[in-house]
Amino acid sequence: MAAISDYLEQGLLNHLFKQTTFEKPTNISIALTGDVAKDNHTGSDASFPELPKTAGTGEAATNTGYARINLGDPSDSNDLNWRDVGQDNNTEYYVYSEQHATPGYYYPLYLNQSTAASLSAASTGTAYTFPEFPGITLYGPAGATSAGVANPPVRGTLYEGNGFIKNKKELLFPTALTEWGWISGVAILDDKDVNEGNLLMYAQLKNPRYVYIGDQIKFEPDSFEISVK
Repeated sequence: MAAISDYLEQGLLNHLFKQTTFEKPTNISIALTGDVAKDNHTGSDASFPELPKTAGTGEAATNTGYARINLGDPSDSNDLNWRDVGQDNNTEYYVYSEQHATPGYYYPLYLNQSTAASLSAASTGTAYTFPEFPGITLYGPAGATSAGVANPPVRGTLYEGNGFIKNKKELLFPTALTEWGWISGVAILDDKDVNEGNLLMYAQLKNPRYVYIGDQIKFEPDSFEISVK
């Protein structure tokens, strides 16, 4: 998740540096957007590009099947929805380091040593540290890690730091009852109902998708990442 809304920026800055308090949302919901949201949008803006609940007007109105994913009150979810901040046992990362004693690309790397060891013929995960990420140790499968090479990998995720949180369980949107068209973005709001709430965060999807009747958009565990830079 790449961007924070004006609403959330103002609330956090006032909470930290002034005498006002920003209250924790009592609901977290995830929305799909046809276009990418903007910083100044709210969930009720006519220009907010969220998918509609209905298509057409009057008697010709048709239920599209779209609804936000309602994750409920974060104070009551008992950490069922999200992993701990910086926790990811499965993602294959790569690092490009200019400050390491041997500059270049390093891959594959994992935050979890056991994961790296399971991919090594020697059942060992080799530790790597980089000046760009002080205090962070990543692990590569012993005997199967490219270290300080000139060319980037053909797969993997660029590691950018541990300031992230990921979904613990699958996030599943309802089945499309009509063609939803192109889905280009996602958004997080503080209300479960379409056309309601404050926009908190938003991002452009890396792989936009056209949704046909019968399709169902989902995010597998660990695939929905919210990061703070």
